[in-house]
Amino acid sequence: MSRIALIRDGVVVNVIEADLAFASSLHGYDAAVEAGAAGPGWAYADGLLMPPQTPEPVLSLEKLKQQLRERTTALRWERETGGITVGGVRVLTGIEDQNRIATALIGAPATVDFKADSGWVRLTLSELQTIAAAITAHVQRCFSAERAHHEAIDALETPEAALAYDALSNWP
Repeated sequence: MSRIALIRDGVVVNVIEADLAFASSLHGYDAAVEAGAAGPGWAYADGLLMPPQTPEPVLSLEKLKQQLRERTTALRWERETGGITVGGVRVLTGIEDQNRIATALIGAPATVDFKADSGWVRLTLSELQTIAAAITAHVQRCFSAERAHHEAIDALETPEAALAYDALSNWP
């Protein structure tokens, strides 16, 4: 006794425990072959049993748009907090960095010791204001780019257009 796959129209329709000779004599089947690991739904062609193909899940246009919006928001965050260079000084732009600069501006003496990403610098109040303005402009450009991406994503009309959308372009 063996596991025997009963084939109809190139598909395994049943698997039984039987002798191959007996299974081959059953009416209503095109073939009977040793099943191995095969089960109902497997394909049979040219003497080979093949597992059913699992189709790629098809995502709706709205789900694709949602994924694109999430990706562009993540990209905006990466760009926003990735730092900038102002006057040859590499400045971090994370939320904590932005808050420290804003706090320093509120009660700043004539000069401040500032730990930039590129190392220590002594800045005048005017230089610190220039850095703060550059960070503000950078952050705004990042949000403007994210908004433009979200508006473009919202205008997509087909899943194919969503799959082809380039979320990596047009960032500061």
